[in-house]
Amino acid sequence: MRKYRLWQIAVFLLLIFLVALPPHRVNAFQYFHYWRVTFSGSIEVHGNESLPISSYWNYIGNRSWQTCEQLSFNIVHNSETIVPSELGEDIDGNPRLSLDIGPLLEPNDTLQWEEEWLFTVSDRRPSLPQISIEQSGTLEEVESLLGTEDYLRYTSGTMLWKTWNQSLLDLAQVIQEGIPEESQNNILALVHASIAWIQANITRSTGITEPQYPEETVDSQMGDCDDQSNLLITLLRIHNIPCYLLTGHWFQNAARTHGYLWGSVEEDAYLYVDWQNSNGHGWAMVYVPPWGWLPFDLIAAGPGSDPIDTYYNSLYATGGPFVTLWQILASDYIAERRTEKVELFAHQLHRVEEEVWHSFGSLPIIDNQYLTTNVATILALTTTLILLTSLVVVAYRRQPEEDPEQ
Repeated sequence: MRKYRLWQIAVFLLLIFLVALPPHRVNAFQYFHYWRVTFSGSIEVHGNESLPISSYWNYIGNRSWQTCEQLSFNIVHNSETIVPSELGEDIDGNPRLSLDIGPLLEPNDTLQWEEEWLFTVSDRRPSLPQISIEQSGTLEEVESLLGTEDYLRYTSGTMLWKTWNQSLLDLAQVIQEGIPEESQNNILALVHASIAWIQANITRSTGITEPQYPEETVDSQMGDCDDQSNLLITLLRIHNIPCYLLTGHWFQNAARTHGYLWGSVEEDAYLYVDWQNSNGHGWAMVYVPPWGWLPFDLIAAGPGSDPIDTYYNSLYATGGPFVTLWQILASDYIAERRTEKVELFAHQLHRVEEEVWHSFGSLPIIDNQYLTTNVATILALTTTLILLTSLVVVAYRRQPEEDPEQ
């Protein structure tokens, strides 16, 4: 009987291991979700004074996981249709249209608009890595990784994120001092500790609420998604951790918010809203080396949960049904909102805003990663079987023939 050499036994065992090894698990399909959305509304000036009006109109841009197609756009000032002149950017880098409306709406003027969009959103965002405090980078290395220009852009204080506010400075210091000394410059440790403080001290507000500044959220001890996200961003920017706010709409079938948000018919000044099948949402994007930009969704995990759940359970990470609309890097949308409310009563405005979201379902597409992974697996298994068969055949042919006289 033939004796097998040690290397042949080793090759045989290795091939058996390769055959038995399960292939890397990859989802077979990548799903694309489709929404058709109509934004419409009107403003009527019932007061006796002219209303200053912006000559820009918000536009929605594409992202790596999202395609935005404007199907129609119509804006009418009194009876005159306004034609957009050019597409530019606002201070936050969001696209916006320039409109030749004029600087003022006069008494009895009417402005009406309607736009329709088609959104195609993939549930496969840029893949999110497994993260841990032990692997996280430190404060000292961020500027060199981002570059000075972007570092300043994402860490500077703004009128929305007042990094010079003494109460917030004191709070950020208390949170940092609560971290073990050897981890106080660890970025993810600071993110976790800040989130844990917010979870323990800020109650999530429900319903339609007016946005608050971070210092107001601390004082009221209540806040919704963007209130809590703005507080987190301020605490992190105090430590020069790059971060910003992303906003969008969370699709919820049959959800509806309608009624007078400000004022009433009796006051002859009001904002009436009718939002169907969606809710607004906001979350923080934080730069954490070595992984880069990571989403932290403050309502994705409640009090007592692990702060890391705000990352792993975020709508962004889970492929939840939402559309990303705008990023906030430097502007103060809270001040803009409050100015709009003051102007509404001062000029006796009748303002109506409507949003209707319709889902067109989802379309599964075979994922390229799935094909690549499984083709490689099939080729590996086929090669292994061929080699095994070859070894068996070679071994059989090399066996000594039996002596017929024995």
